[in-house]
Amino acid sequence: MRATDIVRKDKEQPAGLMRLLHGAEMRRWRKPVIGYVLTFPTVALATVLVMLMKYYWPRFYFPGATMLLAIVLVALLWGIGPALLSVILCTLSLDYFYISPEYQIGFPRWNGLIQILPFFLIGILIAIISGQREAARRRALFAEHALKEHADNLEQANQELIEVNEMKDQFISMASHELKTPITTIRGQAQLMLRRLTKQKELSQEFADVRTALEKIDEQTYRLSALVDNLLDLGSIRAGKIELRPGRCDLCEICRSVVDEQCLLTGRVIEVELSEDTVMVAAVSDRLSLVGTNLVSNEIKYSPDGSPVNVSVVTQENTPRLTVQDFGQGIETDQLKHIC
Repeated sequence: MRATDIVRKDKEQPAGLMRLLHGAEMRRWRKPVIGYVLTFPTVALATVLVMLMKYYWPRFYFPGATMLLAIVLVALLWGIGPALLSVILCTLSLDYFYISPEYQIGFPRWNGLIQILPFFLIGILIAIISGQREAARRRALFAEHALKEHADNLEQANQELIEVNEMKDQFISMASHELKTPITTIRGQAQLMLRRLTKQKELSQEFADVRTALEKIDEQTYRLSALVDNLLDLGSIRAGKIELRPGRCDLCEICRSVVDEQCLLTGRVIEVELSEDTVMVAAVSDRLSLVGTNLVSNEIKYSPDGSPVNVSVVTQENTPRLTVQDFGQGIETDQLKHIC
């Protein structure tokens, strides 16, 4: 599986996940349409309880408490709409079954309005607050499920990316080791033939051309071997298996060696300005030489043919400074901020 497939899969899942969780959270019997229907038997049951309390406890002074519990139950199960319907039904039920006939609301008398109005207003307030709190709780629960599922998907995608990255590192390591043997063989044979031709005092034009070709083969296989070593080092660094042991090394001597090597390989003019004093630094000599080689080779690669490349080593305020300069096109100004 490619990394792009993993990312695309992770982006496509939230929409389906939201629909799935929404369906799981909203049970069929908890839909508002069902709530409007079930509100009637719920209020009827609350009314029966109120009448039983009135019968067994004649001095029962809080008949509205049972009705308010019914309103809260409807609001929690089916939302604000059915809860408001339950408020109306509970108000009418209390007025008809509990309040004395002379104080009931009716046309043209409204004497019982002052008794039933507080319950009606409190019922509406409780219905709205309970319904909103339940809706907020369900939204929070829904968001929690969605985030958890999304986190699991990200964890799975991350694990798959780690496995793909490990496979890539293994492939690079295996390919580098496999390339090392033929490169070493080719370079060894080229150097052997060069030594044999060097022992000859006089060479014909044909053998002189052969020696030139062998020298180029030796140079290019050396560069190819260095590239393979870089791949091996990269794999070791990523795997955490490489151990760096810095020591004292001469920066000027390293730069001089790098410049001589690049002049021999490319034939370009490289101007060198080295400090007269020895510039000692604490570093790994091979790695520092590799850094210098990469810098100089890049300057040569991205500068016009025939233009010089300047390499200088100076000490400023007791700090060694290596500077490599070319006269190429350079980097666009808006891209400089992306360079670490």
